Amino acid sequence: MAKYKIAGVVFEFNAKTKGAHKMLDEYKYLGDKPACFSFSATEKDIANEREGLTELPSWYLESLALFRKLCEYVIDNCNGIIFHASAIAIDDKAYLFTAPSGTGKSTHVAMLREKLKNRAFMINDDKPIVRYENGAFYAYGTPWNGKHHLSTNSRVKIEGICKLYRADSNVIRKAEKKEMIITVLNQTLRFSDETRTDKLLSLIDKMLSEVKIYALGCNMETEAANVSYNGMVKGEVYEN
Repeated sequence: MAKYKIAGVVFEFNAKTKGAHKMLDEYKYLGDKPACFSFSATEKDIANEREGLTELPSWYLESLALFRKLCEYVIDNCNGIIFHASAIAIDDKAYLFTAPSGTGKSTHVAMLREKLKNRAFMINDDKPIVRYENGAFYAYGTPWNGKHHLSTNSRVKIEGICKLYRADSNVIRKAEKKEMIITVLNQTLRFSDETRTDKLLSLIDKMLSEVKIYALGCNMETEAANVSYNGMVKGEVYEN
């Protein structure tokens, strides 16, 4: 089996399809550290992933089966969660934008990248993994990076998390923890296992207590990027 390293976790994966193997190529691990787990997707695993996703190719479903296994491992052993968000690094600090699919996360982050040029790079445009390590939260890139395939094999300390929603005008404010909990919970992988669920809720609570949180109303015009940058990076926010 080939070895890979994602979110600091070394594992072995026997990819049956060329597509899954190619998708993980950037994360191939050639070091001496032993694998934390080994995984081969079964036909049942792939069938489980296919439910409701009939349009996706088998190679991607195989990768999703692996992704589920990785998410289970990081919640059990690494204080880590999957977070449906667009994660960008600005001056080596991570900022995560989250919202339901179709709201405009990727469009907004693309405008930020255009504004900041080489001061910014993508961590992951869809499914970063967030881990609590040494007293701080970090965002990791993963190969599951959205339709635009934007990610890097990187680890960046999280400076801020922002929930994004459509509005006629652009405004950013500090968010309340209670309003962010449901937002974040709705954008994570949930578990049927009670122990994992308790740990997930504990990590989300800790993250929203220790990381700066914001709410951004935006109209998808370029000015929205200025508003979010000024608010999250420079601290120019509307106070309730």
